[in-house]
Amino acid sequence: MDAMELFTRQYGLTDQKAVEALCAITEVRHLPRGTVFLRTGEIQSKVFLLFRGVARGYFVDVDGVEHTDCFCFRCGTPAMPPCAFDEPSPENVAALTDCEMVVLPLQETVCLVHAYPQLTELYARFLTDAMRMHNHTRHVICSMTARQRFEWFLEEYPGLIFDVNNRHIASFLNMTPETLSRMKSALKKARFANWPTP
Repeated sequence: MDAMELFTRQYGLTDQKAVEALCAITEVRHLPRGTVFLRTGEIQSKVFLLFRGVARGYFVDVDGVEHTDCFCFRCGTPAMPPCAFDEPSPENVAALTDCEMVVLPLQETVCLVHAYPQLTELYARFLTDAMRMHNHTRHVICSMTARQRFEWFLEEYPGLIFDVNNRHIASFLNMTPETLSRMKSALKKARFANWPTP
């Protein structure tokens, strides 16, 4: 999949002029694992759309402790902070694994969003999806038991449980790394027990 396929297949854009205008300002960029591509307090100048890999949004409290706010792992998801474009970012956004990102300059992208109705609709969809996911996540974290939160994570973020550092996942799920480690060990044992014998 290239950038054009992302815009047409993943996002469903059919306006050829809009797609061509997007592709004209797009670059695909490789971000090595650990790259912080937006820092707390910075104002965005780029739009980052995840092509492949895993990214993380997180903030650091007054004691220097990191708190994971979100994970980005689905192709096409905007890897951006929860704020308006002209506001300082409330968190850092970093590549947890080697990532491929579709990167667009912010100001030019905003102009295209205003110029093409399909892009206006896509932008509105991004906002709605982000708000819905954020609200659902807060509900899960605040109202479910540790076991339920763990099971929710397995379903909502398939494959990430063994690919992402325990510390980051535990922070996201509001539990200790030790609690998460015990649950992962039990999951591994259950999966091993269900393997067919030769």
